[in-house]
Amino acid sequence: MGDWDSRCRSAGLVRQISPNFTKALARFFGTGPTDVEASIKAHNKYVEALEENGLELTILPGLENHPDCCFVEDAAVIIGGAALICNLGHPSRRGEAESIADALSQHLETIIMPENAKLDGGDVVFYDDYFLIGRSTRTNKEGVEFIENVCHERGFKTFVFDIPSSTLHLSTICSSPAPGILVTAEGHLRPEQFNGITAEIIWVPNKESYAANTIGFENGCVIISAGYPKTAELLSQRGFSVTSVDMEHIRCADGSLTCLRLFFK
Repeated sequence: MGDWDSRCRSAGLVRQISPNFTKALARFFGTGPTDVEASIKAHNKYVEALEENGLELTILPGLENHPDCCFVEDAAVIIGGAALICNLGHPSRRGEAESIADALSQHLETIIMPENAKLDGGDVVFYDDYFLIGRSTRTNKEGVEFIENVCHERGFKTFVFDIPSSTLHLSTICSSPAPGILVTAEGHLRPEQFNGITAEIIWVPNKESYAANTIGFENGCVIISAGYPKTAELLSQRGFSVTSVDMEHIRCADGSLTCLRLFFK
């Protein structure tokens, strides 16, 4: 599958489920989570899957006042040894990033966005020497411009997508499990939107759109959400060793696999 690149896969950060998780934002996948205990168990299984792939994890406690706080991907973007701390796009989520910044500052330089710039880290996908960036309801023009400048200053190229109303974030329907490979879902982004990027694109069926969000590792393993057999088949055929994790309770809060982690080392 090609040489591994500089993606961070040895240390990461996760946050436990909020005791008020049933109040999490939800629009795309359901009416919201209904069972906090079941969600906690699902999150624990997810953490186990990461640790089984060699991740050393920092686990932060859940925040009572922030039901969506487990979705740490949105709070920061790791760019060439620095952590860009995000101004999250939904008003109810502002305040989540402060403890993330404190934790990451022990390992990385931190960069603070200007107040007018809004960005959810879920709108950013690292692909080889690119940062793919989504302009969405959660990420505004100023946020895109700011992260592009940071990326360019640190030697990375950028590529911007307009995110359709059919999905929340770029990472919801696009991921890169290994160098040279993108996984995306039919019916959201269009093939011509990738013109200018050299990539092998694995298109998963529209009805399995949720499974386009994957986590890949240097050892050839890839984690996908359970219940998407065609996606599992496509990735297995491509040479990946596939592990499935039950994400039903996380999905109810519009969350995906990558939403729940930040790799920083």
